[in-house]
Amino acid sequence: MLPILLAAPLALLFSFGARAERVYLEVDSPRGGDLVREPIALVEVRGWVGTGLRGQHDVMIVLDRSVSTFRATGVDVDGDGVVGRAIESPPIDLPMLWTTDFGDTIISAEIAAARRLIERLDPNTTRMGLVSFGGNADLEAPLGSSREQLLAALESIPPRPNERGTCFYGALEAAIVGFGPATSESGTPRRRQILLLSDGIPTAPEPAEAAQSTSVHAARNAARAGARISAFALGPAAAQRRDLFQEIVSANGGDLVVLEAPADIVEFVPYMSWTQVARIELENATTGAPGRAVRLFPDGTFDGFAPLALGKNELRLRAVSEGGASLAITRWVTFEKALPDPEKLARLRKLLELRTLETELAERARQKREQTLERQKRLEIRPER
Repeated sequence: MLPILLAAPLALLFSFGARAERVYLEVDSPRGGDLVREPIALVEVRGWVGTGLRGQHDVMIVLDRSVSTFRATGVDVDGDGVVGRAIESPPIDLPMLWTTDFGDTIISAEIAAARRLIERLDPNTTRMGLVSFGGNADLEAPLGSSREQLLAALESIPPRPNERGTCFYGALEAAIVGFGPATSESGTPRRRQILLLSDGIPTAPEPAEAAQSTSVHAARNAARAGARISAFALGPAAAQRRDLFQEIVSANGGDLVVLEAPADIVEFVPYMSWTQVARIELENATTGAPGRAVRLFPDGTFDGFAPLALGKNELRLRAVSEGGASLAITRWVTFEKALPDPEKLARLRKLLELRTLETELAERARQKREQTLERQKRLEIRPER
């Protein structure tokens, strides 16, 4: 079943901005007029694109590890060829044995999605932190942790539930505290993002009305702190009460993605966009050859390889926003072929293979998002909706 994407309206207390119609595009390398002398006719292109001024990001990843997240997803999340299933009459005190493959549980899917996001983002431009929660919240890794520290924190998350319910209030407040000051040491504002992953609804503090109202209050506090919430409701139970999730993100000006198949989170999170940019295109306008392995990251940074011909080459980049706005710029470079270097060629071939695979995964995720949006449009025009 396809997931359902629900876009929240702007918060009254803090406006994060709708889909902007102006696109900004910066090329860091190559510079215009550069001489490229390589053994292979390719040049790496790097830069940034967005619908606002270029800035740095702070991201708090908030993972739900309440009891229900230790259920099987019904999908081979860890790719070991075995699909984990629920075990009848499992040992209550051994949650890793509640399914035939712990690597296929909802919490494992959350961790896998977080791992892929951490591996994709540049710690030099995006600071990340990690919170896990259930009835209470734990700061697993402080904001600004290195990639190695973040991955180690994911691996060390206890393989047992955080019991006593699901407290969104505590999770969001822990993320807010974890951000610290809103500006960097240089005084430059940093864009803040809270990624909230959960398969349930707020249940703590009791009663249910208090759990929901405190969650909404925390969402407003996040807005005041300049942090936008991107919430992912995982599984049928969360999907049935998407109205509760919607109330929370609406109070913040954030957005909500409902995934009735929890394992889809592994595809959605690493390829989301925080800059409202749909795609970046690269080509050699002189030869008409398209760019290769062009990657667009959530923070707006991008890279790719442009094919070259001997002599002068006009490289053209075009960025398109989610709202349909676009911007194109060009860079001229001159290519001279250098002597063959077998080791360098082997490294480049391996790099191209890895990046090509990643771009294929990103394209699959993009198509899935478009299908989600299209399905949501059809649902919105039905009278009963």
